[in-house]
Amino acid sequence: MTSSIRTLLLIALTTGLSHGETRVSGVIDSYVRWSPEESPYIVKDDILVARGARLVITPGTRIVLGQPSVKNREIPQRDQTDSHMVAIKVEGSLTCTGRRNNRISFSPLYRSSAKCSWYGIVYSNAHDELSEVAFTDISGACNGVVAEGCAPLIRNTVLRFNNVAIRCVDKGHARVFNCVLTGNQTCGVKVNGSNPTFYNNIIAFNRNNGLWCDGASVMAFEYNCVYGNPDGNFLDCDPELGVLVRTNANGDSTDTYHNIYRNPVFAGSAADSLAAERDIYSRTDMSRVEDTSLARVLYDSLPDSAAASPPEDSDLPYELSEYSPCIDAGKKGRKFKDRDGTRNDMGIHGGQEFLESR
Repeated sequence: MTSSIRTLLLIALTTGLSHGETRVSGVIDSYVRWSPEESPYIVKDDILVARGARLVITPGTRIVLGQPSVKNREIPQRDQTDSHMVAIKVEGSLTCTGRRNNRISFSPLYRSSAKCSWYGIVYSNAHDELSEVAFTDISGACNGVVAEGCAPLIRNTVLRFNNVAIRCVDKGHARVFNCVLTGNQTCGVKVNGSNPTFYNNIIAFNRNNGLWCDGASVMAFEYNCVYGNPDGNFLDCDPELGVLVRTNANGDSTDTYHNIYRNPVFAGSAADSLAAERDIYSRTDMSRVEDTSLARVLYDSLPDSAAASPPEDSDLPYELSEYSPCIDAGKKGRKFKDRDGTRNDMGIHGGQEFLESR
């Protein structure tokens, strides 16, 4: 198939669609840009960003993933699950960078009785320096983001109500900064044969585990908040994770890698209200309030039969409360400082709009 014909597969099929909707599928083999003016982009068959090609998704764009009718035989399938679901596969580069106040979103078109409604974003031996997901919300996927044989940058992103939020496989050395991984079914992170880096993230209130490792991979997991994962914060991970041996500048206990294990206390959450009711003004005191009611809020926001994204008008409180132990608890260094020059706050509101360097 020629380049021009392949590109036509990505042109809007506007018949029967309201203004601004764009149906997309097929192989991208050149430079393609998705913008909010043409969104939502409706994806009902696989997309492959071919080697040497680039897809850029601009701030404010919405991507909605449906179920495939007929699979494109040009695009190889990873496994049986993939063969029944839509995936965005990246062998070239995908730059998906929203802004702090103008985020990008990926969500399912239909709620499903399955635990996930689409396969996910798969970076497979992609171009590292042009592979970035930032200020983005991803929900309803079997694997929110997969890193395989490459090191995509994932930052200031919410991955919620997926089966697995981030999966690192076969030298998938993802760099994950200031994300929130919550409400995911199996775990927040799954690592196999990879050495990813996780700084300044909140991995909380997932339905089973926080991190699931292979018992052999060596990952840099520092200055994160891990909490409220009922089947265990860690499974087959570094045995030093979760063992409290030191105290940080806020007075909270941490493991040897400066990770904290306290309720992150999001603004507007039950824990936030509880702090106000108890007239607690110390973040150190608040961090010891063992309240898991936010987990119930997260779970109850979904229908019993689905782990898809909630309605758009039910945004969850990922801004940190003034009582949060995650304030000024992130990794030190000029690269990670907040916009006001203070030490990094864990979670999506910490860090800078643009990283100064990789």
